Amino acid sequence: SVQGYFSRWVQFGPGELPSPGRMSSRLAARRATIIASRLSSTEASGSTTSHPEVILSGIQPTGVPHLGNYFGAIRPWLKIQTEKPSTPFFLGIADMHAISLGPVPADKLRNDVFHMAASLLAAGIDPSTTILFRMSTIPEISQLSWILGSLQTVSKLQRLPQYKDKSGRFARSGVPLGLLSYPVLQAADVLGFRATQVPVGADQAQHMNLLTDLALSFNTAWDAEIFPIPKALIAPHARIKSLRAPHQKMSKSDSSERGRINITDDTDSIVDKCRKAQSDSTPEIEYNPGRRTAVANLIDLLAAVRESTPEAVVKDAEGWNTVQLKDALAAETEMLIAPIRDRYENITKDPEEVYRILRANEENARATVAVTMKLVMKAVGFR
Repeated sequence: SVQGYFSRWVQFGPGELPSPGRMSSRLAARRATIIASRLSSTEASGSTTSHPEVILSGIQPTGVPHLGNYFGAIRPWLKIQTEKPSTPFFLGIADMHAISLGPVPADKLRNDVFHMAASLLAAGIDPSTTILFRMSTIPEISQLSWILGSLQTVSKLQRLPQYKDKSGRFARSGVPLGLLSYPVLQAADVLGFRATQVPVGADQAQHMNLLTDLALSFNTAWDAEIFPIPKALIAPHARIKSLRAPHQKMSKSDSSERGRINITDDTDSIVDKCRKAQSDSTPEIEYNPGRRTAVANLIDLLAAVRESTPEAVVKDAEGWNTVQLKDALAAETEMLIAPIRDRYENITKDPEEVYRILRANEENARATVAVTMKLVMKAVGFR
C-alpha cells in the first residue's frame, strides 16, 4: 500500500543527520551545522532554492486495491489530478520495491503490476495528466540510489523500525540487502524526479525526515543545489480498519478475505462482507472508538464513503441499529464501487492498451529522471 510504501522511511533526530562514516569529525560537525541551518530556512520557505512544482507518489503492486488503499491514497491522488492539472504528477508502481524481501514469482509480480495499473485507471487516474509508470523501467533511479547510499550508514539503516520488525523473520545471516537499503531507494524515487511535494497520510509526515536529510546531505557534500527539499502533502482521512479485526488496518495480508473490500468486488461480496463485519451486542449507534471499536470502524468507513465525518454519520443514523448501519454501508459502498468495477472489467479486456499507456508514460518519466542524473553525475565527478 501507499502507507506501507512511505511509512518505511526512517525517523532521524536532529543530532542524527546521515553522514558518510569516513568523514572526519570536523567535517561532519561543519556539515551538521550547515544542514541544521538549511533545515531552519526550509521550514519557513519549503525549499533551499526555487524549484518547479512537481508531485511524486508511489504504490506497491499488490494487485487490486482495497478501500483502505482507495481512501488513503487513490482518492487524494484524484483530487490532486483535478485541483493541480498543470502540475507534473508522477505516480509510480513500485515494482522494484516488491522484491525487497526476496524474489517474488515472476508471473505473480507481472500479474500484480497489471491489475494495480488497471485498477488505478478504472478508479479515475488519467494518464494524460498523471504520469503512471513502472519504477523498474527507469534504471537511473537505481543508479541514484547507489550514489545516495554513500551518504547513509549501515548502523542508521539498521535502527529503522521497519528493518527491526522485518529482519526478525530471517536468520541472522539471511537478512536480504534489499530490506536494509529499501529506504534509500525510496528517497531516490522522489529525488530522481526532483519532486517538491509527496502525498502522505497525516500520520506519516515524520517519515519525510530521511528524504529531507538525503537531499540536504547531497547538496552539501557536493556543493550543488540540485535537489529541492520535498514537503508532505497531507490528506487527512480515517484509518480504515479490517472488517473482521477492527484493531488492525485493512490489508491484503489479512488472512480473511472478509476483512477487506476490494474496489472490484461484486455486489454480493460487498453485502456479505458488510453484514458479517464485526460489531457488538449493543444495538444503538454511537461513535466511541475506545469502547466500541468495531462499530466505530463501520462508522469511519461509511464516513469515508460519503466524504463526511463520523459525527455526521451518527446524526443521520439516529434510531438505527447496527444491522441497519451495515446495510447502509453495503448500499453506499456498492454505489461508490460499481462504476470503478465496470470500468475495470472493460479495461482488463484489452491488456495491451494498459501496457501501451504505461510504456508511453514511462518514456516521459525516464526523460525527466535523465535530466536530473546528468546534473548528479557531473556534480559527483562521474562526468
